[in-house]
Amino acid sequence: MDNKRELIFKATEKIIASKGLQGLSMQQIANEAGVAAGTIYRYFKDKDELIGELRKNVLRVVASHILKDSGEGTLEQRFIRVWFNIVDFGRQRTPANLSYEQYIHLPGIDSDPHQTFENATFSELHVLFEEGKDAGVFHSLQNKTLFAISLEPAVALGRNIRRGQLKYDKAELELACSLCWQTINKQDNQIKLSNLTNKERSGQ
Repeated sequence: MDNKRELIFKATEKIIASKGLQGLSMQQIANEAGVAAGTIYRYFKDKDELIGELRKNVLRVVASHILKDSGEGTLEQRFIRVWFNIVDFGRQRTPANLSYEQYIHLPGIDSDPHQTFENATFSELHVLFEEGKDAGVFHSLQNKTLFAISLEPAVALGRNIRRGQLKYDKAELELACSLCWQTINKQDNQIKLSNLTNKERSGQ
């Protein structure tokens, strides 16, 4: 990536993380990046385009962390790795982490172009879910539903650890991960339902 473009991204992340989006100006960004304000306009036509491109850049950073080694091992091993990658990334106090929580809610996040970009950026995660469904291991739900019930808890846990609302407890996180795996594991749930039915039949 162009060095000045990267400087502009990092400067914008830092300002958003510390001061928020309100009142963010190109001059502030230029001062933080150590470049002339006119330099920013060589790369971005306005602030909206800069923030839109920054959002994409952060998505790439997030994906590179949480999808690390996501294609190696069994479905369960891959799921566990992604789950803990999410927690570990979320508990880090980085500018990208702090700023992303603020601008994911900006207009345009639900637009078709952005959704297409997001799906492509996290394609390895979609592959994991599709392989699980094709193998009859995961419930036949939409991928975003599978993410919401199995991986979003990891997002919340990482954020709460970063904020000091939870202490990092590996054993507790391992149990939480196991419970999340069970929510989408059709085979595991079938065994549990079968056991429950057998107990009911026997009057237990």
